[in-house]
Amino acid sequence: MNKLLSKYLFYYPVTLAKGELIAFYRRGYEERQWWSARELEAFRDEHFDRIVRYAVENSSYYQKCLSSFITDNSIIPSPDLPTLSKAQLIDNLDHIRAKNAGLFSSAKTTGGSTGEPVKIFKNGSALARERCATWRSYEWAGVSVADRQVRFWGVPHSRSGRLTARLIDLIANRKRISAFSINDDNLYKYYNDLCSFQPQYLYGYVSVIEEFARFIQSKQLQPPSSLVSLITTSEVLSDSSRALIENAFQRKVFNEYGCGEVGSIAHECEYGSMHVMADNLHVEIDSEPGQPGEIIVTDYFNQVTPLVRYRLGDFATMGEGTCRCGRELPTINKIHGRAYDIIRSPSGTRIHPEAVIYIFEGIQEKMPVFKQFQAIQTDIDAISVNIVPNVSWDDSFDVALKSQLVEAIGAEFRFEVNLVESLSREKSGKMRVVKSMLD
Repeated sequence: MNKLLSKYLFYYPVTLAKGELIAFYRRGYEERQWWSARELEAFRDEHFDRIVRYAVENSSYYQKCLSSFITDNSIIPSPDLPTLSKAQLIDNLDHIRAKNAGLFSSAKTTGGSTGEPVKIFKNGSALARERCATWRSYEWAGVSVADRQVRFWGVPHSRSGRLTARLIDLIANRKRISAFSINDDNLYKYYNDLCSFQPQYLYGYVSVIEEFARFIQSKQLQPPSSLVSLITTSEVLSDSSRALIENAFQRKVFNEYGCGEVGSIAHECEYGSMHVMADNLHVEIDSEPGQPGEIIVTDYFNQVTPLVRYRLGDFATMGEGTCRCGRELPTINKIHGRAYDIIRSPSGTRIHPEAVIYIFEGIQEKMPVFKQFQAIQTDIDAISVNIVPNVSWDDSFDVALKSQLVEAIGAEFRFEVNLVESLSREKSGKMRVVKSMLD
């Protein structure tokens, strides 16, 4: 689709109808990326104080746990406030939600990558600001709103979900390529789709784009000349993965880090620094300076489900100094989280972990019956699912879960469901919710 038609006939009108005033906010985001560190700190102090006070006034949960920290005049130092875990968010969502949600709000079930699917609500203004920060960062990669995108991403399992995804892709001027079934026949089809669509950029999971890059190299195929850059997300981008992808496509890779609860957290600039979206959220690292620690975020603008000092379950190291690009937005030096494993079927098909995660997110959206999950491929034809149940769980969900796994992943596998009290982490502290024990 023509970029201008997509932008002004579909994208802006549809987002505006949802209460997202993207065009209204864009200029501010363009300007703030060049603010000084002092200006950004003043912005942070003002907006952190504002969202904490708003949360205390409008949320019974925060009124109970934060009111004692509020004073009339002084700005609240963030390290002194209690944090919010995913488990606390899940268990107390009704009490965390603000009393005055406004006219425009959207529900989103997310967080499956950590094993704890989370359902939250966002106001239109927060969503618009989230998109503005993202598009500003994509401009660092040489692309902008309504540029043609090929998206290596999940495809919903339900018919209605697939129809919704197609409509969203049409509005966003993008073509979706399923990350759930990766084999040579599909990769040839994906390559032909790529050449036909002539995208300006590729976006998606690191492991899937890497697999596609390896295929292109092995078959000595030429990437489309329209390609400007690639944006990777959702998984750790190693140096070897970056080198492979850039060599195959002959274009620069820009990494992205974020989560569904707060949107974009950090994006890579043209000089390789991961800049924090500091005009949307406050990012803290729970550690000594220069040491890795858990990421804690505060969303300045979500007034439906305020998130104050929210623990993501991912680990990172904060950066130091000023980037050569001239932006004084803070940086994250290294992200130590989100390690996934590809599942291999007996017939040779490679299945992205999000295919499994989508199933659990779908169950949680209908009825929250578990606290956490983990799927482990123990043999070429065997997957063991560990569930930390809550009081709503009963044996019928065991049967329904196995049925959905067979439908989405394949009848080639034997599925075993185990109810456990807790899930084990890796030695690094990471939680791998989809894990392969195969060599």
